[in-house]
Amino acid sequence: MTETESIAPRRQGLCEFPGVTCANPKQADPGAPGRPPKYCGREGAGVDGKPVVHNKANAWAAKNRLARQPVRRDGDAVGSAVPAGPGPVTAARMTLEQLMKGSLPRLVEELEGHLAQIAEAVRTYGDAEAVAAEVEQLQAASRAELADLERQRGEEEHRRRKAEQLAAEAEDAREEADEAAQEAVAALESARVDLAVAEEAAEQARREAAAVRESAADELEQARQEIAAAHEASATEIERIRAEAEQRIRDVQAVADDQLRQARTEAEAARLAQAAAEAERQTAQQTSDQLRTELREERNRHRAELEALRTEHRTDREQLRADHQSQLADLRKAAEDRFTALTTAQHAAEQVAETLRHQLQTATAAPHPTNPKPQEPATPTPAT
Repeated sequence: MTETESIAPRRQGLCEFPGVTCANPKQADPGAPGRPPKYCGREGAGVDGKPVVHNKANAWAAKNRLARQPVRRDGDAVGSAVPAGPGPVTAARMTLEQLMKGSLPRLVEELEGHLAQIAEAVRTYGDAEAVAAEVEQLQAASRAELADLERQRGEEEHRRRKAEQLAAEAEDAREEADEAAQEAVAALESARVDLAVAEEAAEQARREAAAVRESAADELEQARQEIAAAHEASATEIERIRAEAEQRIRDVQAVADDQLRQARTEAEAARLAQAAAEAERQTAQQTSDQLRTELREERNRHRAELEALRTEHRTDREQLRADHQSQLADLRKAAEDRFTALTTAQHAAEQVAETLRHQLQTATAAPHPTNPKPQEPATPTPAT
């Protein structure tokens, strides 16, 4: 793979503006008939370093500029000029024809001669091993020569493809130049039409401007006359307005004097009313002070009465508490006495019950008399 073939995949999809390496992508294919776009349509560096738009017309101009530039060769270092040879396509075709017509048949004939000599030597000497070794050697040499021929043919094929590619690029450049020329012609025709329209519009504008100037002059003269008449009318109107304003000022002055006198009278009445109000306020203040004093005395009296009532209530409460304590003591003593009496009665009842139980046991154990006299139980004396 050559250097051109290795770089081509990396440049796929990018702008192919000649003479520069543009990193912008190609324009999107609009789907219209014809070749797909090969340039980005953006502004970038040109072959001379100046910014240009990467389109078909500028690409065609750049290719022509590159074609007109001299090609530097190895012998240019010493300043010697090398005469131009045939083009790459012609050179590749001539080399291929020379190899196909001259070298290849000659080499095939030489190979056939060698093989015939080998066969003759085999038949002559009859040594199979030597013959086989020599044949193997010759076959190896033949294979090497054939490989060399294949390599040369591959190189020639590569040169031919490169020449075809250059021819295709030249065809593309020609088509792009034709398209650019057509676009330039169309643009020129459009510019001519636009220029004619612009000239006609300019002429119409000049005629309209002249008419407008004439009309403006007439209107200006009429406006001046109207301004003069308006000035006279405004002077008369201003004089009338000034007289009316002076009369209104005099009327307003008279009304203001009347209102001032009335305001002074009202102010005097207000001052008298204020003095009367001040006297009433002082009287009300004195009355308020007297009422405040009476209220304070009444409050003190009520407070003393309340304190006396509280003292009396406290005394009554203490007396009631003492009476209650005395009643509780009496009730407690009566309850204790009653409890003592009940306890004594209980003991007496227990003694009587014990006596009756003993008598019953005695009567049960002794023989029964014929007419026994019942004994009267001892009546317990109740405790007082």
